[in-house]
Amino acid sequence: MELNKKIIVLIVSILFSTIAFNAQTFPKFWIKLKDKNGTPYAVSTPSAFVTNKAIQRRAAHSVPFDQTDLPVTPAYITQIESTPNVTVLYASKWMNSIAIKVTSTVALTISNATNAINSYSFVQGSNPTNKFKIVLEKPEEANTNTFMNRTTGSAYYGAAYWQAHQLDVDCMHGYGYRGQGMTIAILDAGFNNINNHPAFDSLFARGGILGTQDFVAGGQSVYEDDPHGGEVLSCIAACVPNVMVGTAPRANFWLLRTEDAATETPSEEYNWIRGAEFADSVGADILTTSLGYTTFDNSAYNQNYAGLNGKTYPMSIAATMASRKGMFVLNAAGNEGQSAWQFIGVPADADSICTVGAIDSTNVIAGFSSKGPTSDGRIKPDLVARGANAYVATSGGGYSPGNGTSFATPIMAGAVACFWQRFSTYSNMKVLDTLKHTASLKLNPNNSYGWGIPDICAEPVGLKNYSLQQTIFSVYPNPFSGKVKVKMVNTTTEPYTIEVVNIVGTSVKTIKSSDQELTLDLSSYATGVYFIKVSTKSGSAMQKVVKE
Repeated sequence: MELNKKIIVLIVSILFSTIAFNAQTFPKFWIKLKDKNGTPYAVSTPSAFVTNKAIQRRAAHSVPFDQTDLPVTPAYITQIESTPNVTVLYASKWMNSIAIKVTSTVALTISNATNAINSYSFVQGSNPTNKFKIVLEKPEEANTNTFMNRTTGSAYYGAAYWQAHQLDVDCMHGYGYRGQGMTIAILDAGFNNINNHPAFDSLFARGGILGTQDFVAGGQSVYEDDPHGGEVLSCIAACVPNVMVGTAPRANFWLLRTEDAATETPSEEYNWIRGAEFADSVGADILTTSLGYTTFDNSAYNQNYAGLNGKTYPMSIAATMASRKGMFVLNAAGNEGQSAWQFIGVPADADSICTVGAIDSTNVIAGFSSKGPTSDGRIKPDLVARGANAYVATSGGGYSPGNGTSFATPIMAGAVACFWQRFSTYSNMKVLDTLKHTASLKLNPNNSYGWGIPDICAEPVGLKNYSLQQTIFSVYPNPFSGKVKVKMVNTTTEPYTIEVVNIVGTSVKTIKSSDQELTLDLSSYATGVYFIKVSTKSGSAMQKVVKE
């Protein structure tokens, strides 16, 4: 199933006095600002505007804070909000823009408001937003035995086995990598009834949902809205052995509602950007979205192929920005493969993100999976996963197969979480590049499959000693609160050295031992991210651990 949303972000400047507005809807605009002069914030004190976890994630992957991380200058927001008939909806720090609503449908009043704003010395320009339609597909009913026969191969995963096995995720799970310590933000239309679904009982019981935010209606309640996000979440987090197990059942989650799933709604481009900025600020490692945007209700504003270069539409620019902040960003390719449009949408055209296409159980591309390339010639999608008859948990408390790159994307997101947990020192871009080099079409990528199906459990070629991470030692529990155990996998008594390194690269504890299992007491250390490095005469390996 794919959330077939249609939107385009209008970039071309339009004379506001000539715009015809719907009499029942207050018009909305993006206000682009020139600078952040006068801001009370500084890149040297990021704790004033992001969480400690976000700071730790940046430090772990050497991603510095810069001017784009600073909140919009408060004085600018105040002045725009003081403009007659104007309400500020949201300020985007990455885009240095403000979303506003003009509380009038009178053309002259609207023109006066926007002209006044454009006259401010700190304003670069303004652009209107528009309306779009949203069509939600329903999961298909399993009315034949074909689906079950194709997907059951391991009783533990139930009918979700094949979608995990195609990526070799079951192998990663066998080594103990199930997403522990990884934080995934899901941006979607709602997570209806997941708090009452048995697929998520263990997720709630272990406190795996770190928080929720509703950027559409406000507040934090997301469990009464559209079910699409819950179906997406189940591909990653479901954990009912012999029924359905997702690709990263031990990961942690932020559930963010950024989309109004009604048939006709105001453009929520700023909601998506707002959600992405929030995910970065709370330290999410992975951001996954199963949304795609191509056309407006008003065809005059429809997206054109020339704009699919990752640099034209604000959401695509923001998706690239999210990646540059160190998050691994995934987005569904779209379900337009059999339509006249055929191509990917926004923000699937973004640079530096993983756009995900859909395959069936026989590794054949699904006909509906949207295609590339981008207008500037880049191959899209990047990777593919099961999206034809993928198994999902439904809001009614049951399970069903469903079609769409909407499901291929979270299946891939969970796989990425396990891979990154294992290779915790990799940057997000190194993770993406490495997975492409393990994929089935790595030597001959194309614009249907991208680089193909990655092998999440493969040993990255040419990276000496990384295989030791799965063979030398395991660490548990992770996350931990006081003590953590290091267990050597081999039964030999070869001497080794254990080194605990903090987030800034300083060694805080070193122990030499030849014991098969060793307990490290880190109860006196501050909470946060640490790296445990084990060195033997054969080489060394490192794993990330999180102290809560």
